[in-house]
Amino acid sequence: MAVETIYFGGGTPSILKTSQLSEILETIFNSFEVKPDAEISLEANPGTLTKEKARKIRDLGFNRVSLGVQSFRDEELKILGRAHNSEQAIKSNKILREYFNNLSLDLIFGIPGQSLKTWRENLNRALKLKPEHLSVYSLTIEEGTPFHYLWRQGKLSLPDEEETRKMYLESINLLKAQGYRQYELSNFTRKGFECQHNLSYWQGKEYIGFGAGAHSYLQGARWGNVKQIKKYVEGYKKETSIIDFKEKLTLSQKINEFILLGLRMMEGIDLKKLKEDLNFDLENEKKEEITGLIKRRFLKRGKNNLRLTRKGILVADSIIQKLVP
Repeated sequence: MAVETIYFGGGTPSILKTSQLSEILETIFNSFEVKPDAEISLEANPGTLTKEKARKIRDLGFNRVSLGVQSFRDEELKILGRAHNSEQAIKSNKILREYFNNLSLDLIFGIPGQSLKTWRENLNRALKLKPEHLSVYSLTIEEGTPFHYLWRQGKLSLPDEEETRKMYLESINLLKAQGYRQYELSNFTRKGFECQHNLSYWQGKEYIGFGAGAHSYLQGARWGNVKQIKKYVEGYKKETSIIDFKEKLTLSQKINEFILLGLRMMEGIDLKKLKEDLNFDLENEKKEEITGLIKRRFLKRGKNNLRLTRKGILVADSIIQKLVP
């Protein structure tokens, strides 16, 4: 099967030299059949790109760049521990725009000290740059991080749940008004610029990950590489295993993931495909729950699909919990 997408992401791959990016791409093209129109994306952090480097990246074959702006407010970037400032973010976008016609911006809401007003300002500044794609994510507090420690100590002032909900709704309303289509819970796009790589995850397609901490899914099995870079490199040099874990997905796991990932997309769960591929009749198995959720306008039944309504999007996690076996 030919490779449809290639994604350089996680960490800051844009800090690699173009010669290193070229070597990796060359290895991929020599090892796999890659479709001529494959989407080839690079995650980049503001401040890591020069005009010359952007041109070289395009010439290597990259046709999409996702810029990790996170915020256009310097005080918020400091809280997030980002190395760049808002001026560098705007400058990096301007540089990329000279060479790419498919740019995505990442933004975060729910940052400590952030308000609905400042979030709206962030969105409007992003829209002025006219990106083809926008990803908006709510800040999550990961265990073991400085944020988690401060939060446990009561020293982190996060926007409350209602304020965060309003920020998310503002994203949906403002982006829709500007011609963006929400095609996944956190992702918005101009027509024809959906991230094909992420869609492949959400649609349950197979993928292979390379690098420390990378995950793969192939022939019903999922595995992840060791996270420590030193251990990963040594494993390759010594030709020992670099796999941290591996599991063969059970039928129950496949069904759960099909439902979870399907509901994340605005098109919803393909009920026909779920029944044909995994022999699971969701409407029969969860008849009472689905009837109740439709009646309360959290779900909507289409011809062959079941999707979240605007109201349901706001409580997606709880709805997913009700529908998985």
